[in-house]
Amino acid sequence: MVERRVGKLDLNGTVPSPASPGSGKSSSVSGDSGVLDDRPLAERKSGDAVQHAQEKTNGVESKQPHSGVSAVLQQLEQLIISDDWISKDAHNEKSHSEGPRLSELGRTLVTSSSLKAYIDLLGAQHRQSIAAWLYGNTSQTLSNLFRFPSGNLHCSDADSPLTNSPKSGIGYAVRLALRDRYGPERLAHGWKAFVEMGAPVVYVSPAVHLDLSTYLATEFSISDVVQLPKLEGDLSDVEGRIDLVAFEKQLDADISAGKLPLLVVGVVGSPILGQNDMISRLLELKKSKCGFWVHIVGQAIAALALKEPNKMLVDVLSQVDSFTFPLAMWLGIPAAPVVTLYRSVEGYKPTYREKLDALPWWVASQHLTPKKITQTIENAYFLSKAMLKGLSAFPEIEILGIENAAEFANRVYRGQYSPLNVLIFKYKYAELERFRKKRKESKSSTSSNEVDSEKNGKEKGSALSEQELAVIDKEHKEAMEYADSLNCWLGQGLITECRQLGLQMVELRGGHGTAFRFCPLESAATHSTRVEHIQKFIGQLETTLNIVSSTVAARKHFEELKSQYPSLGIFPIQKWAGVGAVCYIPSIVKDTDPKDWNEKQRQQVSHLNLELVHSLRSIDSAFSSGECSLYGVSCVKFGMLSDEKDLNDLVHLVAERGKEIEQSQQYMDSLAEMIRQGIEAANEDLKRENDARIMQEGVMRQIPLMSSLVNWFSPLDKETQNIKGRSFDLKTGQIHSTEMYYKRRLMAGENITSQEPHQNHSLVKAVEREKALKPDEQLQPFQEEVAQAADEPQENALNSEASRIVLAVLLLL
Repeated sequence: MVERRVGKLDLNGTVPSPASPGSGKSSSVSGDSGVLDDRPLAERKSGDAVQHAQEKTNGVESKQPHSGVSAVLQQLEQLIISDDWISKDAHNEKSHSEGPRLSELGRTLVTSSSLKAYIDLLGAQHRQSIAAWLYGNTSQTLSNLFRFPSGNLHCSDADSPLTNSPKSGIGYAVRLALRDRYGPERLAHGWKAFVEMGAPVVYVSPAVHLDLSTYLATEFSISDVVQLPKLEGDLSDVEGRIDLVAFEKQLDADISAGKLPLLVVGVVGSPILGQNDMISRLLELKKSKCGFWVHIVGQAIAALALKEPNKMLVDVLSQVDSFTFPLAMWLGIPAAPVVTLYRSVEGYKPTYREKLDALPWWVASQHLTPKKITQTIENAYFLSKAMLKGLSAFPEIEILGIENAAEFANRVYRGQYSPLNVLIFKYKYAELERFRKKRKESKSSTSSNEVDSEKNGKEKGSALSEQELAVIDKEHKEAMEYADSLNCWLGQGLITECRQLGLQMVELRGGHGTAFRFCPLESAATHSTRVEHIQKFIGQLETTLNIVSSTVAARKHFEELKSQYPSLGIFPIQKWAGVGAVCYIPSIVKDTDPKDWNEKQRQQVSHLNLELVHSLRSIDSAFSSGECSLYGVSCVKFGMLSDEKDLNDLVHLVAERGKEIEQSQQYMDSLAEMIRQGIEAANEDLKRENDARIMQEGVMRQIPLMSSLVNWFSPLDKETQNIKGRSFDLKTGQIHSTEMYYKRRLMAGENITSQEPHQNHSLVKAVEREKALKPDEQLQPFQEEVAQAADEPQENALNSEASRIVLAVLLLL
């Protein structure tokens, strides 16, 4: 007789394996090693006791070798719990990464994947019945929950937690739309159906941040994927909505071209601004133009599951053909597929595999119940209202898409407006707002000047406007960079200290800079966010904004304060939220413009400022060193100020401490070392030049007696005879030739700092001796010099002839 035992499902994730037929043994899992042991219970107990006694007697711990499936499971366990086996060169990650922490529901959902494989082993009728019952029960539960009557369920795996999760759902909607528009025979005809009925066109809202062109072309051979134009608005460059007028024109053009509009992907609750497309208008176009499929994605779909949802929202979304939403993310549960609800299509029935894919959501819906799902979504929207109320109390905070945050928050609490599913906020830098208005006015005035110039033939006014606009654009860019730095500084502390909120830093398009993103639907369930966390954040934000306001106020007076300290220069530093940066300029390079500093001077200035920062940090850790990319030197950066009145004392401290370091023995030693290196370099240049001169003159000229004879045969060039000295400039740290001091014609060509040389005493004596001569005697040397210049070619010829004669006589001797 064959005995069959089936283990019960353990919600903690342990599934006992059934005993093998005829063995009469039950399988169990060891709690210590996790290895399967197929021995009977009595035999295991007795064997463990004997083994423990033997280990105690021998005093040595022994381990039994594992074989078969147990060894494979143990190896797999080691691969999962540790990442030491991964090559660190290929994966630059820390070792011993912490595994995901699963709740009871999470462990059950992970186990359900194994149960799906086990159900496949059952008989055909048995497994078909299980899949149909799971699918029908789950579809009815979720359709009722999201107020989509007679909806069908499709579960697809998420490609990633946020961005790509709706992609597979959109693909399934395209498959349904193709069957609905082209009929079941499309599968048999293939591409010929596109030729007969027209090529399909898919229209995508500009708020869908997905690359669907490649995906749809690969999966369905659809090449026409149109990104619809945006509706013009103040924030359309950040995230747009469908321009329905342009869409209607696009529809008419495609229909005239013989194409078939297949599907439109609309958005309710965009991921950045939480905006909605006009879905009701899309439904009207569907009825009037052609029966395209309307598929919806977005965070605002969650509002359908509220206790008292917006009636207009329910009425509109109940008429669409399908929508996809990441319910697992909203509920904070892992290993659950993305949900797509769709209306029934004639002649289409889900397959057995599609029905069985609903198993994880059947488990989740049974464990959580629709009531708990609604409470979780209600909590997320309540957190959004609480955050909106807290942020509206700060005039320094700008919430994108809301002009009057305080009034909007009051209307939300009174129920006149629906709460936002996502909040994008940032610090409002007043200078940036001023430059934006000025820039806008300048552009409008420039355009008007251009029109007047075309009419009146004037070009001078428009040219001046372009120059002014360039200056304003530069100021606007600098203000925008500083505003981004302030928001990044806010995020460094607030995001770290308030992890329960799930705040994110996002880079907005259209030059709107960096901002905070708060979406409780995505993070509240995972982080167990409560209202107390919102209150803690608002309190810390108030403290931090006081520091930011003091720093911004002190920054305005920074330039004025610098004029009292000539030794300090304000240098621009990028991506710094503090007051600014100064550079202590030593007296040795004070007279030189920073743009004209050479490499030696930049090193000298950087060395002094680094020593200054090291000294200042012992007093105040807010000081730090920074690199000025404009001049290539190190600077002293001022941090954030809690009180703007402290700036005067801090600047005075930097100036005094810099002066002390400059006059200190250590700095003088470094300066002396630089001079010593310059002298050594000059000696090396002189030695190198002397060696080159000797090689050019030859060996014979170095012999005392022969040198005169050889010089008489072949006189040296004057340039070769002159030995140029070297001078070391203390201001620039450069080595120059002394020839510049004797030839004034080179001074105009050399772009270097000159020094006044000492007078030559022999030259002075010669001048005095010439003054003592008579006028005729003074003119005689100049006359002889003129005559010598006139006879120079003849003398050179005579010298060459005489040298040949003397050389012949020497050879005869």
